[in-house]
Amino acid sequence: MPIAAQEEERELLQIQDFRKGYIYFLSSLQNLSGAFLQFLTSGNISEANKRDLLPLRKLLDSELNKTQKKIKDIIINLDEKHLYPYMKKEYNRYFPAGLADDHRNEFVQFHLIFEMLRNFYIESMQSWDEIKKSIESANFHENEFRNEALLGFRVVPALGRLLSLSFLLKRMAYILQIEKPESIWEPKATKPKFKENVIYRLSTVFSENLYQTEFQEEMTHSPFTEEPPETGQTTSQETKPQEVVEHKKTVPRKETIINYIQAYGKYSWNSDQHYFFRFETDKYMEEKDYFKQTISMDLHMGADEQILRSELIRSLTSVERKSKSAEELEKDYLSFLDHFFNFCENIIMMNINIPAQLKWVFLFHIGPSHFYMIAKKFLTEVNTGFLHIRSVDGKKVSRVIPTEVVKKHVIDYWNRAVLPNVGEEKNNIVILKKLSEVVENCYKDVSTHAIKCYEDLPPEVKASKPRVQLFREHMNQWMGAANIIVFKRFVKNKSF
Repeated sequence: MPIAAQEEERELLQIQDFRKGYIYFLSSLQNLSGAFLQFLTSGNISEANKRDLLPLRKLLDSELNKTQKKIKDIIINLDEKHLYPYMKKEYNRYFPAGLADDHRNEFVQFHLIFEMLRNFYIESMQSWDEIKKSIESANFHENEFRNEALLGFRVVPALGRLLSLSFLLKRMAYILQIEKPESIWEPKATKPKFKENVIYRLSTVFSENLYQTEFQEEMTHSPFTEEPPETGQTTSQETKPQEVVEHKKTVPRKETIINYIQAYGKYSWNSDQHYFFRFETDKYMEEKDYFKQTISMDLHMGADEQILRSELIRSLTSVERKSKSAEELEKDYLSFLDHFFNFCENIIMMNINIPAQLKWVFLFHIGPSHFYMIAKKFLTEVNTGFLHIRSVDGKKVSRVIPTEVVKKHVIDYWNRAVLPNVGEEKNNIVILKKLSEVVENCYKDVSTHAIKCYEDLPPEVKASKPRVQLFREHMNQWMGAANIIVFKRFVKNKSF
């Protein structure tokens, strides 16, 4: 086996944990550092070893806590609610003259993740090297404690995790065609190159023979075009944007679908993750195709399920395919969603006692993400909104709610109805606090009701399970599933 092939096989073995995602890997490293901290304060260390550790404790506690914080921060930043808005914000820095599309979005996101992980690696290596050196240079009466309990069981595994991360970064750097790849271990921003024929996803990192892949140089675009070229050429800044536009004329692109909404206000308290929402474009396109296979749709507005068992009522509350096209069925479904969203609004307003004149500002602050959760909860609770889809071979019928279609319609509804109808009151924190006060009062009343429901349970039921478990099992019934979502938004997740 050639040396290059052996080296690549070693890399692929080292990065296997990343197949489960970045978060899985980072969590495992977080567990290592957390376990190390717990070990230092546990009762499993002898008094003699505690005395030997004493001069190191300040450094160990500081570096391990620092590692924990870094991992926590990067996990938060890798969350979709934070990463996607950050990518959209940074997009123009990469492509100042290019139109956004999914491929370029993935490129920007891939490089931003690379930079997060790279900076994390550089800082973490410094911390763990410092920990390792301090332990190795300290005086311990028991070498076994130092070599096994500290280094062997805790420091070496963490360094092994970071070694795996270095292999991942090396492969990501190759995919991004980073200039001067040897410099990725230095704390200096990297410059990637965008290429039309490269898939910028984590799955590409696991490609065999990655380093033998030939990328099409004629389809390369270097981002950061606002910076002057490093060579002595006199190319003006206007040249590259023109080249990008010309290139886009020769390469047909798919129609771009805007798959997110930033329903922000003017301030930080009405511009956080609660006002951001998105759907998965690929899954949405797959679900649109469901309408080609749909034989019927459940589109009732919450009638009693006992009544719905009647074939007569079923025929009235289900839209049958008959001669309808996929486009007509989709139109019927979206029309149903409009009516159902109104139904959800009215139920929430009535349950929480929101004044009618505050409807739009209330919806604005609920946010599209929580509104989707409410709509989805109502759909499943009243057993509606399902498509009956026949399999390609015609032997099976599945019953599904097309969730990405629903998500997109929430975004469309927000753009069409909510945002145009809410004015400057969305930026009035006094109104938001008043709404939160109304919701909180309702929360107190409903909580009192839930406690009473628990107290009214037969003694044998209360004795059968812990109180917490019984509340968890009956919470949706006692408090209302949709109400709970509103309570979590306004009472538990205040953003002001």
